[in-house]
Amino acid sequence: MKYLLLLALPLLAQAQTPVILISIDTLRADHLGPQTPNINSYVEHGTVFTQADTQIPFTLPSHTVLMTSTYPFQNGVEENAGKVPENLTTVASILKNHGYQTAAFIGSIFLEKQLGLDRGFDTYDSPFSFEAFSKLSGTMLFAGGPHSAYSVRERRPGPLVIRAANQWLAAHRNQPAFVFIHLFDVHRPWQFGSYDAQVASVDKLLGAFQQTLKQQGWWDRSLVIVTADHGEGLGDHGESDHGYFVYESTLHVPLIIHWPQGARTMPDHTDQPAGLIDVAPTILDLLKIPAPKSFEGHTLLDASARPVVGESTYGRDCFGWASLRAIREAAFKYIEAPKPELYNLDKDPNEKNNLIRTNPTDAARLKADLAKYPIKAPQSPAHPENNEALKSLGYLAPGPQATAKTPPADPKDRLPELLRYEDALNRMEEERYDAAIAIFKSILAADPRNLLARRDLGVALIEKHDYAGAITQLRQVAASAGDDYVTRYELGIAQENLHHLPEAAAQFETACRLAPAATQCKEALDRVAQESVRAKP
Repeated sequence: MKYLLLLALPLLAQAQTPVILISIDTLRADHLGPQTPNINSYVEHGTVFTQADTQIPFTLPSHTVLMTSTYPFQNGVEENAGKVPENLTTVASILKNHGYQTAAFIGSIFLEKQLGLDRGFDTYDSPFSFEAFSKLSGTMLFAGGPHSAYSVRERRPGPLVIRAANQWLAAHRNQPAFVFIHLFDVHRPWQFGSYDAQVASVDKLLGAFQQTLKQQGWWDRSLVIVTADHGEGLGDHGESDHGYFVYESTLHVPLIIHWPQGARTMPDHTDQPAGLIDVAPTILDLLKIPAPKSFEGHTLLDASARPVVGESTYGRDCFGWASLRAIREAAFKYIEAPKPELYNLDKDPNEKNNLIRTNPTDAARLKADLAKYPIKAPQSPAHPENNEALKSLGYLAPGPQATAKTPPADPKDRLPELLRYEDALNRMEEERYDAAIAIFKSILAADPRNLLARRDLGVALIEKHDYAGAITQLRQVAASAGDDYVTRYELGIAQENLHHLPEAAAQFETACRLAPAATQCKEALDRVAQESVRAKP
């Protein structure tokens, strides 16, 4: 009987609806319109959710929400330099267990297989790799080449992603399929010179892909979803890119669902607020598959009103400032910050008029509702000298929050500091180290707790061969953010150049424990070992 049941599973699966989920990284909802006729056409026999928001404006955390229907403050994936916990149930794993063939085609290293979102996919086409995390800056590093040249191939052009997806679809016709396609072309740097030019190129690409779906017989019978992981600041509220604030410029995302023929549908447009956290439950509801208890989102086939919650921890994790949280109910959106904000998005979609003083009743109501979504307490930074602690705790939250002895600053107030820090990084890329050092020092004079500026000051001092000065700065960072690979590795470089070989070896050993795959670190450790042998009398 068991054998017969196993045979029956694929037979039952053949009648199941294919699901094609497309994520266009960094696409603002308000940049769809007459200039994107092809993306707009995906609403054929479908619904546009005009008020959809991401739960966090970063690539890996947002896609973790999309695939697991859990909030970032629950699953712990709040920065790109993280890893999806193995105990999370993904929509891909559920569909695979129901007989689906599952495949993902990835356009960016930020969803690389190493990060854990491959769970449940038979095919996970992600031609990237990296060797180390920087928990302090929220970045992934290919730690090869010169000690300060942290670079990695981070993207694959959309046409190559679509070509791989088309090949897979052609080989799996008439099978129950779940296909996830991730396009990174709209993300900076822009190949065609402007944001909207990038959007237009993706629009053409998706127009051709839609025609392929129709020609191969997928379109009419499939559930096709087009969305984005987050938007882009483009200068709104002073934010050029994304991740720092929680305004609609980076939270508001497109969400278009093309329903399969004969399926229960919704109106062409709906203004009901929705979240990416609701996408996976909607897929399962349409397929008549029960959602697991771990899913926090709600099916969009149920149009009842519910809050939409979002967050950003970038200011907290990188600089020790306050994290930001937001909740939207109908037209009103409340932002929890040291200086809270309230907006009526129907009347003020660009969030220019803060109603926190003139509308305290709604602010208090939304603040109370937001409190129903409790945040996990941030973990204290580990001491990398304790290898067992590192193994048991994994990648920890970075250290700036642990250094605060006064209430954290509001990111709004520290925006000029962020812009100056980014300016210093640009000087570093241009190898104008004196200019970068001057900026870092001016930042630290006003804000000594800015560990990221202090760490990068240490790196810049190494480039100027001021190894003693670099050690002074980097030791302060390591005391609070001891699990940061870059800090430990750079400390080793500075100690090595001063011929403090035992100290250099200790730092490289710690860095290697933090990033076991880092070739750069292993080479440095071997180099110091050889130098130590030569130095013996």
